[in-house]
Amino acid sequence: MDAEAKLQQYLLLGKSAKGRSICELITKATAEPSLFTFGELLDLPSVQELQGEFAAFRALLELFCYGTYPEYQQHKASLPPLTQQHELKLKQLTVLPYELLQGALAISTVRDLEDFIISDCFYTGLVAGKLDQRQSCLQVHDVASRDVRPTDTRGLADALGNWWACLSKDLLGRLESEATNASAAAAAATTLRRELDSRQEELKKNLKVEMERSGDAGMLLDDAGGYDMLEDERLLGGATGGPGPASLMNRSKR
Repeated sequence: MDAEAKLQQYLLLGKSAKGRSICELITKATAEPSLFTFGELLDLPSVQELQGEFAAFRALLELFCYGTYPEYQQHKASLPPLTQQHELKLKQLTVLPYELLQGALAISTVRDLEDFIISDCFYTGLVAGKLDQRQSCLQVHDVASRDVRPTDTRGLADALGNWWACLSKDLLGRLESEATNASAAAAAATTLRRELDSRQEELKKNLKVEMERSGDAGMLLDDAGGYDMLEDERLLGGATGGPGPASLMNRSKR
C-alpha cells in the first residue's frame, strides 16, 4: 500500500475515533515508515478536540508535522514516550545544513551520518541528492514535502521572494555575459572570414600570375621551334651509327 492510501486509511479511522483511540491512532501513524506528512490528520476535529491528559498526543502530532529532532529533545519530558522508529522518523524529517546534521541528529561519526542519509533518506525517497565527501556537504536535488505551520507562510513567502530576486539578478547577469561573449565570438568570426577571403584572393592573383608566366614561356618555345630535317638526319645517324635517310637516297641514285 502506498503512502497516500495509508494516509487515507488513517484519516478514515480518525473521523470516528475519540479520546484514547485517536491517541493510539496518532502513535501508530507517526511511526508508519512510509508517511511523512500529517497535516490532514492534525486537522481532524477529533484531534483538535484533544485536551487534558490527551493534549500531549496532539503536541506530538504537531511535532511530526512541523518540528525537528532537536525540538523533540527539548520537549521530551512533556511528550508521550517514543519508540526507536519514532525517533528515526523525526531524524528523517529534520532538514538542516550538513555541518549541523551530526549534532542535530545526535550521530557521532560522519560514516554513521552518511549511512543514515543513504539508507533512511535516499532509499526511502525522502531526499534525492548526492553526498560530496570531499566538500563534506549534501547536495539536495529533490525532497519530499512537509507540512507547514500557518504562521510560517509569511516567512516562506519572504524566503521565496529573496530567492527569486537573487536568481533573477544572477540569471540576468549570466544572460548579459553570454550575449557579450556571443557578440565577441561573432565579431571574431567575421574578422577571420575577411582574412580568409583576403588570403584566398591573394592566392588567386599569385596563381594567375604564375599561369601567365608559364603560358608566355610556352609561346616562346613554339616560336623558336620548327622541324629541321637535316638536323633530324644527323641525330638519327648519330644514334644508330649508320647513314641517315638522305645518304641512302644518294646511293640509290648512283
